[in-house]
Amino acid sequence: METSKILARIIGPTMIVPAIGMLLNFAEYQRFYEEFSKSPSLCYLGGFMAFILGLVVLQFHNKWQAGWPVLITILGWIALIKGLILMLFPGAMLNLWQPITAGPVLIISMTISCAVGVFLTIKGYWG
Repeated sequence: METSKILARIIGPTMIVPAIGMLLNFAEYQRFYEEFSKSPSLCYLGGFMAFILGLVVLQFHNKWQAGWPVLITILGWIALIKGLILMLFPGAMLNLWQPITAGPVLIISMTISCAVGVFLTIKGYWG
């Protein structure tokens, strides 16, 4: 359980800060996502970082028991798969990202990210 709490303390705030930043500066973040999707080099770099993060999380926390720690494992797998996709198909992201950068989808995804981040932060520090 200690590994779960440590990872929750890291992943939780890492999910909260960009979500709040996006909600406070929506137009600027929307431009960030659009620019990111148009640059295969940035997509590859983002994919590499997500891939490494996913591997690290799964190396230390590939736990599938019922309870909140399974969320960390699921996030690790999501990061790993996202990283693979971004590294293998960096140029194809423009078509995939355009619907995501539309206002409502981006706001909903960041709101969910913030909620998951708050949950993990609470579990990591006080749970």
